Amino acid sequence: MNVGPLYRGITVAIVISTAASAWAWGNQGHQIVCEIAFQEMSRPARDALKRIIAEDDDYRMFAEACTWPDRPPRKRGSEHFINVPRTFTRIQNTACVGVPTCLFSAIKKDSDTLKDTHASTKARLEALKYLGHWVGDIHQPLHVSYADDRGGNSIDGDGECDTSLHSTWDTCMVAARLGTGDVRAIAEKLRMKVSDADRTKWTKAKPAEWANESYQIAISSAAAYCVKVDTTCRYEANNEELDHGEPRKSVTVDQAYIDANGPTVEAQLTKAGVRLGRLLDDLLAP
Repeated sequence: MNVGPLYRGITVAIVISTAASAWAWGNQGHQIVCEIAFQEMSRPARDALKRIIAEDDDYRMFAEACTWPDRPPRKRGSEHFINVPRTFTRIQNTACVGVPTCLFSAIKKDSDTLKDTHASTKARLEALKYLGHWVGDIHQPLHVSYADDRGGNSIDGDGECDTSLHSTWDTCMVAARLGTGDVRAIAEKLRMKVSDADRTKWTKAKPAEWANESYQIAISSAAAYCVKVDTTCRYEANNEELDHGEPRKSVTVDQAYIDANGPTVEAQLTKAGVRLGRLLDDLLAP
């Protein structure tokens, strides 16, 4: 993997994670989301979560367990994203367009399993790990995007984050904005910026609204993911979709790009954590 100046500065662990799976927030991003959620939860719900995680053979912390769905072999691959037609202007419901499963159905399925106290311990443990991951994914803008360019995996980045545009959002800009320090400290710092009004507003929103927020970011001019022409967001101005064998386009990811989009990355991680915390409260608190 060819990496640019900023990307080379990221820790070896994160680089390895990204090479293994350029499909979601990197390990750091998912851990930040789930650590924020853990800190946001009520004590009864947190205690219930701890009892479930204690049954896991590989993880002792919820934040770490949230990376499990991306660990090789990748689990439930078709459910990590939402693909929509390029003519979509907004997402208004939780229908998986043209496919049986997507992030919407995954969140519903695992929420139901986690809430079911009669489900097996193994089923509830897996549902918890999946759900933490899914809520992170739906807040990564390029997970709510288009199938033909694989959510920006078929767009090259050029500059400070010299990797695919998708991986730029997954990992490089997270590290650029928040550093690569202790996840718990980063989560605490982000939570300190959240007002009660923010919590109320964010937690009133439902998954369709979460996805639409991500989609509007993805199709914004700042993200440089697609080019709006009339009611369509094209791969390029003169090329609606990327067909097999066509040359890939390149987006310049310089410091100006990072400065413009870094606050959005931070906001999406924070929203995801706060919303996940409330969701887990609803599912786990007595």
